[in-house]
Amino acid sequence: MKEEYDVVVIGSGFGGAITACRLAQAGNSVCILEKGRRWVKTEFPRSTGEVANHAFWDEKDKEEGRGFIEYLPFKNMDVIQGVGVGGGSLHYFNVHIQPPELIFDQARWPKAISKESLKPYYDVAKDMLAANKLTPPEGREVPKRTSAFIEAVAATSEQAEEIDICVHFSEEAKSPGGQEQGPCDYCGNCLLGCHVNAKNTLDLNYIPLAEKHGAEVYPLHQVVNILPHDGGYNVEFMELPEDPVSGTSVAGVVKGKKVVVSGGTLGSNQLLLECRDRTKSLPNLSDRLGKHFSGNGDFLFAGTHYKDKEIDAGRGPSITAGVGYTKGDSQHIYIEDLGFPDPFMWYLNGILPTTGRLWNVVDQAKNYLLRSLGLTSNFEAERIFNGGYMTKFLPYLGMGTDAADGKIYLDWRGRLKLDWKHKKSRAMFDDMIGHLKDISKKSGGHFINSPLWDWPSRKLLTAHPLGGCVMSDKKEDGVVNEWGEVWGYPGLYVADGSIVPSAISVNPTATISALSERVAFHMIHGREMEENDPDTPKNR
Repeated sequence: MKEEYDVVVIGSGFGGAITACRLAQAGNSVCILEKGRRWVKTEFPRSTGEVANHAFWDEKDKEEGRGFIEYLPFKNMDVIQGVGVGGGSLHYFNVHIQPPELIFDQARWPKAISKESLKPYYDVAKDMLAANKLTPPEGREVPKRTSAFIEAVAATSEQAEEIDICVHFSEEAKSPGGQEQGPCDYCGNCLLGCHVNAKNTLDLNYIPLAEKHGAEVYPLHQVVNILPHDGGYNVEFMELPEDPVSGTSVAGVVKGKKVVVSGGTLGSNQLLLECRDRTKSLPNLSDRLGKHFSGNGDFLFAGTHYKDKEIDAGRGPSITAGVGYTKGDSQHIYIEDLGFPDPFMWYLNGILPTTGRLWNVVDQAKNYLLRSLGLTSNFEAERIFNGGYMTKFLPYLGMGTDAADGKIYLDWRGRLKLDWKHKKSRAMFDDMIGHLKDISKKSGGHFINSPLWDWPSRKLLTAHPLGGCVMSDKKEDGVVNEWGEVWGYPGLYVADGSIVPSAISVNPTATISALSERVAFHMIHGREMEENDPDTPKNR
């Protein structure tokens, strides 16, 4: 690592990977500091034991805490985020769709940002991430879950759409970053990392392209402070040991003429809060820091159970289709089919004490005993598993325009806290549940509500945290300006989900990617990118 770079990028998710790539392509010296490790396709966990022991990041667990998924529990909402080279792309569900125009019409968004102004950035990101609709690989059909969802929505007289997902379906090829890829094998393990490189994660495109242009990636480098220094910023970090059991962390510092904070919504908020309130290295950060947090209206674990319809939700890409509902000029709800990896499906299938499974087990245990005594030949092992509740369960992911009124802060011990209440978002969630019930009833199934949301808990889990470092046209209304530059700190930028000032109401990665492309383009050219712009960045 050199002592100084033109740009130091903190984090390698959709914000960090994109800005690092474009700035490196423009001839800047770029250093990427990533808290997590670098993964290769053969290392992702598959068995239930591997998932339990190696999928999750836990700084307190030195032996088994180096996974790529970080689960952070808070009082009323839990958050999932990514850790590793590639950030959230390592575990996300591949969806790449744009929100309706009404999202950008809200007063919280800078006036210059609209769906139209973002179109060139959406386009270049979509091309890089190779987003496309599901095309069954050779020898495979449309997953049962996809067909079941489309049919269920049609029963309500609405029409579901197949959505763009960042998944490779054709035969072996190379990604935009020059990495070998195989076709999707329908394993359904998108959450747990793709073992055939069919999932277009950032370590297959933006990051290797950035490295091709000289960017340097440093895994296991956790940034702890940002300090203005000599016209730039000193970025202080802890280099985490390769072996967390026997090794020790080593403190280091690198200077960036410019710095891009892209630690993910919670990570960026935490770092900047510490710089303002604990180390006092950035004391003039806005008092809006940590405000306007949104869980993007995420609603998980609800679904429809059918008596006689096989869904097999674990097969195929984790999300393939969706349907939207608009109410008035400010509310939008989007519902998608959802598949979970096999270890989760088996776990859920095993813990649900359904009458059908219990009867099959008892009945076949009797037949097995009689057969072993030579008295019958009617043992049917498959009946033990056919009572599985989850095989006939169609899970959903709901998203919507929540109130974005949460707050991220540090408590008196310096621990990260999230204050979120459902009160101002309750009407939207009630409408969402109403749509889910309607789909279930009219398609002949039984609606199962999220156990997190059932009274009295009213708790949510989000994989799409947004806000806290929001964009604004005026300094008093946000943390960064419309180009991602921090108010009062020239050369310090934020580019990730934390700058989004409202719920997106659909999977937000396409919009985060577009905003990050916009931040990078302005850093390089000092202007907006136009349609068919001669300076449009190259993806190969």
